[in-house]
Amino acid sequence: MKVIEIVAPGAPDVLKPAERPDPVAGAGELLIKVAASGVNRPDVLQRKGLYPVPQGASDIPGLEVAGIVESGDPAAMQAAGFRVGDAVCALVAGGGYAERCVAPVGQCLPVPKGLSAVEAASLPETFFTVWSNVFDRGRLQPGETLLVQGGTSGIGVTAIQLAKAAGARRPPPA
Repeated sequence: MKVIEIVAPGAPDVLKPAERPDPVAGAGELLIKVAASGVNRPDVLQRKGLYPVPQGASDIPGLEVAGIVESGDPAAMQAAGFRVGDAVCALVAGGGYAERCVAPVGQCLPVPKGLSAVEAASLPETFFTVWSNVFDRGRLQPGETLLVQGGTSGIGVTAIQLAKAAGARRPPPA
């Protein structure tokens, strides 16, 4: 398959096309035919040589993908409600700048109706981060107020939107 590799730390011109073997989905994973990849700060930092590849992760950059399920762990797919041919977006530890990428089923979401693959590829990092921190850990409830510092970042905008959708209230004017 075709991939984009980082050949040396540096500017964007260090990203070069290359060929690699197709990845294979293991237990609890999906194999996604990638239609679009997100670009995140860690991708840029990794390209610059300032963010090491996590142990056990692919050295191919790309932490977010959107595409079509090609195959996967049948039991995990059934439990999550995914089938071959479904449009998904996913958060991965690396490997997104490729024609195919393996993702843990628990880090995959159906592509929301009306969104393109490019739009869907921009969702997983921010939505998983906000959901994990604001709702799983912070347990935000309807009627509560959420303070978002840096509300114009991807994480900030997502936190504001999800909090509003969950019934959080705006603080009274000062």
